[in-house]
Amino acid sequence: MKGGRMDRHFDEELQNVKGKLVEMAAMVEESITKSLDALKKKNADMAEQIRDIDHKIDKLEMSIEDMCVELIARHQPVGSDLRFLIGAIKMNNDLERMGDHSVNIADCLEYVVAGPQVTQITNIWSMARIVKEMLRESVESFIENDAARAQKVCERDSVVDEMRNETIRILLTYMLEEPEKIGAAIQYLLVAKNLERIADLSTNICEDVIYIAQARVIKHHAEEKKA
Repeated sequence: MKGGRMDRHFDEELQNVKGKLVEMAAMVEESITKSLDALKKKNADMAEQIRDIDHKIDKLEMSIEDMCVELIARHQPVGSDLRFLIGAIKMNNDLERMGDHSVNIADCLEYVVAGPQVTQITNIWSMARIVKEMLRESVESFIENDAARAQKVCERDSVVDEMRNETIRILLTYMLEEPEKIGAAIQYLLVAKNLERIADLSTNICEDVIYIAQARVIKHHAEEKKA
């Protein structure tokens, strides 16, 4: 009976880790949404709000990491529980880095607002929509331990890469035709790059979901190399 109570307590602690990760993911999504909204509206005043959210994300990251390390040390889990906690630590780090990329987008605002105006790059907003969907799906696949859903997110990463490349081609055309707007165009290039990195980090989370759920390593095409 004592062992049963301990098992239930450990399960509750794992659920608590999940809850904290969901909370962190919501903050990250809010930060990304605000940074893109500020860019669209050319509102540099919103940048400080995004930095405030990032400070909260940083604090939560440290708290979640401490929780996971303590659970590993105290319970010495094996199998799927150990894979979950290792995955949670990695996801925690990936989410924090997404928050940093959101701040990077906000940092582009000052020059975009002050410099020569570049015609809105509609491709960036389409790219942003897909990136936010990937973030949401990656977190939900982790919470539901859904490897099939995670695999679909991984497959969308190449779509974002192609949209980034298309955005670069559009902006290079602007630079050639209107050299005075090169500075502003570079800021939009940085936005596209940061969005692409957020998509990469969402893919990282999904690769870890597949590892947790199926003990399969698909990073760096590991399975193909074994074959």
